Amino acid sequence: MWESPVKSQDKQLLPKLPPKESLPKDSGLKAVPSTHTLYVGHLNPQFSVPVLACLLRDTLERLELPVAREHIEVVRRPRNTYALVQVAAPKAALASLPWRLQMAMEEQLILKELTARGKELVLSEGLESLNHREEILGREQLFQGAFLGSETRNVEFKRGSGEYLSLAFKHHVRRYVCAFLNSEGGSLLVGVEDNGLVQGIHCSHRDEDRTRLLVDSILQGFKPQVFPDAYTLTFIPVISISTANTPLKVLRLTVHTPKAQGEPQLYETDQGEVFLRRDGSIQGPLSVGAIQDWCRQKWTIELGKLEEKVKVLTVEKEQLQQQLQQRRSLSCSCCVL
Repeated sequence: MWESPVKSQDKQLLPKLPPKESLPKDSGLKAVPSTHTLYVGHLNPQFSVPVLACLLRDTLERLELPVAREHIEVVRRPRNTYALVQVAAPKAALASLPWRLQMAMEEQLILKELTARGKELVLSEGLESLNHREEILGREQLFQGAFLGSETRNVEFKRGSGEYLSLAFKHHVRRYVCAFLNSEGGSLLVGVEDNGLVQGIHCSHRDEDRTRLLVDSILQGFKPQVFPDAYTLTFIPVISISTANTPLKVLRLTVHTPKAQGEPQLYETDQGEVFLRRDGSIQGPLSVGAIQDWCRQKWTIELGKLEEKVKVLTVEKEQLQQQLQQRRSLSCSCCVL
């Protein structure tokens, strides 16, 4: 799929840069490499994320910065599509990167298709070029050690270390999704300490696929049926200065606020258990008495809403009656005159 833009140019025009002749004598490429985060801006938004990742990987190889596919995170936006890349290279090699990029562009070694129309490719170390900050639930990347606040009725944090995804995660999916469905919705964030500090979990692309299949298979067994638009599973990249063979992510499983029903519905898991979310904690599996209390509370809430609507309608009715009486009195006066 991504080979089409490459074929549009003559492959003979894409030789690798001579490493010894192009680089300054004091480039220091023999130094011990360390991990750095590169920001690559002004990418072409017409290509999909996988295509941009492959093109970018080839481009970095021509700049003598080999990088694995899983170390490239592309954020695709219409106005500013960019990528965050983790590379292992000496500091001196990164210092000469702007010079090498300019030379490669002059010698047509950089694919024009990779860059947005009317823009120049931006390649810099660090995250200084990112000037946007979004809310936690919409954020596209997180920094290791960042503080996300405290746990609430609608937000739950899990560290997720060790074999969490293969052992404990499925049990937490049942408990927290069920509890959020039976309350006001909420989000389970895995890779965050209980104190709200971001740590991230080691999560490859294969782990992401397995996790999505696991969540879907569990929720398909819920009663009543949980439709796909009722929840969202997202893997947020975590920017870390430490060296890691597997990318760090924060897993965010968001359960949307259940739609209003004709009568209160109580969700149960694929194992027939019922959980509730109250005051930032999970209650369950529930007993028969607890379920009855839940039903009474739900009906009390619904009754309160109906009573409020009745009050509003009663006030509107009285106002309309007063307006009607005023119009009748004016009409009678006109008839007498």
